[in-house]
Amino acid sequence: MKYVGILWISLLIFACSKDQEAVKPIAVVVSPPKAAELILPANNAICYEGANVTSSTSDVSFSWSTAKDTDVYDLVITNLNTLANTTKSVNSENKATVTLSKGTPYRWQVISKSNKSKEIASSEVWKFYLAGDGASTIAPFPAVIIAPVSGSSVTPNAGRVNLIWTGADLDSKVLSYEIYMDTDQAKVLNRQVAPSVTTSSNLWVNVKSGSVYYWSVKTSDGVLSSYTIPYSFRVN
Repeated sequence: MKYVGILWISLLIFACSKDQEAVKPIAVVVSPPKAAELILPANNAICYEGANVTSSTSDVSFSWSTAKDTDVYDLVITNLNTLANTTKSVNSENKATVTLSKGTPYRWQVISKSNKSKEIASSEVWKFYLAGDGASTIAPFPAVIIAPVSGSSVTPNAGRVNLIWTGADLDSKVLSYEIYMDTDQAKVLNRQVAPSVTTSSNLWVNVKSGSVYYWSVKTSDGVLSSYTIPYSFRVN
């Protein structure tokens, strides 16, 4: 009887162990947030009218589509003259109002975030020009720098580097550019160097290995102009 009791207990423990092993946790699938679709201000809007606040500022209403699996939206607005960012976090709602400077070009996008996922989703990037008081024409958008990427190191080709950018103007198709470049950032910032003038969107420049260069682009439509901030690159 003693051995029978031990055998019965052993079988019971084995059976319980098998049952416990059979229970597996259910995997929870978390869906990452989806990208929102932008609505207003419309892309490339010319002289977009906000609600007047002061002589120099307007309230601008932004709106976008509801994105699935999203708990928080980060509205990111960039002043294209200074590249300064304004970020406003919005819970649940797909709209926000932000006070901005008049007569200024901007770009904006929406970042979707979820409380259940570390992933994010980015919308497209749209541009608009916020109207200024009494402005009948607008300046070109500041050039978008393509290469060299600011802060990067580049290897020259026969002692030269190709500067590449893109330009855009909402009320003119004829643009010209002045490229300011020097190893002294202050001279570039204050445009105290002789510029290279071109109607192309790239320019080969002579460089010296081991030097750090700063450069900026002036974009003109023949009437009004815009400027980028100084960008830098190091030559290998």
